[in-house]
Amino acid sequence: MEIKFKNIVFKLDFSFLILLSFAVLYGYQNTVDIILFSALHEAGHLIMLLVFGVKPKMIKLSFYGAGLKYDNNLSKWKEFFVLLCGPLVNLILFAVFKNEINLILFLINIFPAAPLDGGRIIKLFLPKFSRAVTLIFLILLSALSCYLMFEYQIFSLMLISLYLIVFNLKDVRG
Repeated sequence: MEIKFKNIVFKLDFSFLILLSFAVLYGYQNTVDIILFSALHEAGHLIMLLVFGVKPKMIKLSFYGAGLKYDNNLSKWKEFFVLLCGPLVNLILFAVFKNEINLILFLINIFPAAPLDGGRIIKLFLPKFSRAVTLIFLILLSALSCYLMFEYQIFSLMLISLYLIVFNLKDVRG
């Protein structure tokens, strides 16, 4: 479903509705907090874009989270601040409210693999090394995910790892 408001497309992907359905079905109690804090994360990106005079083209909610699309005609440093402001919002919210969801959102989003903010920052400043950095961190994340899955039956990090591996597979292979 798409809604256009003042030249900005707001897109709600069907996969996001599937994600919400599973959350409701399995009683995932933090769903509202995750959606709220993810929206505030994107608001951090959006505010910095507006400060730099750039209007977004699309705001999309999907199975993979929220995403902001815009014309990338910013300087490296302006792009860096746009990318940094989303995770920074989560870090500030964690510091103020001691809510672990914000800490998790911060840590996930600064992870140096595309399409996450950290991966985009690495690619912005170290384009020649971004593949190697991504590969190293995906291996470490996969190892941690396996440990958490087998030792504590925590599967969510493994799902994130698999998504990032699939997303980056073509780029890592060169």
